[in-house]
Amino acid sequence: MEAMGLEVVGISVLQVCKIKITVLARLADHYFLSEHNSLDHSVGWGPAGMEIRGRVRVTKIEQQRIERFVAAARYDIAVNNCEHFAYYVVHGLALSAQQHTWWKDLSAKTIRILQPTQSKRSNISDAIGREVGNVLNENLRQSRIRNANQERIAFWDARGLRLE
Repeated sequence: MEAMGLEVVGISVLQVCKIKITVLARLADHYFLSEHNSLDHSVGWGPAGMEIRGRVRVTKIEQQRIERFVAAARYDIAVNNCEHFAYYVVHGLALSAQQHTWWKDLSAKTIRILQPTQSKRSNISDAIGREVGNVLNENLRQSRIRNANQERIAFWDARGLRLE
């Protein structure tokens, strides 16, 4: 099982990617950041807050921008959407061209009314909760490995063989 989260690297490998949102008759796009234009290892922003899938390599500046955006913004399809997030993290400017077409603007206004969003505090709490969960899962995995090794050593010790 691969660990999830952000891995800090020296050189930026992220690119702004997008996919059509099929539940909106493909009238809107979901923007995210990925090294290989894949949702498998990506970071994005949505109604539930920050969305991390798999392991995502980011620079220290990108990590700081992610933290700033999550701490300061509440998801809003019109003013703090996934495209704002993606461009802010990569370029330092929260831009969205989606609101400049009438059908996407109309879609955004409709979604804004219907879609539940998460508060800033919930964004941070969820991100912290995921990281704590990742640490606890890794600690559990390491503990299981230690227990299995101790059982293996005890098994061979009981038979008079010493393992080093």
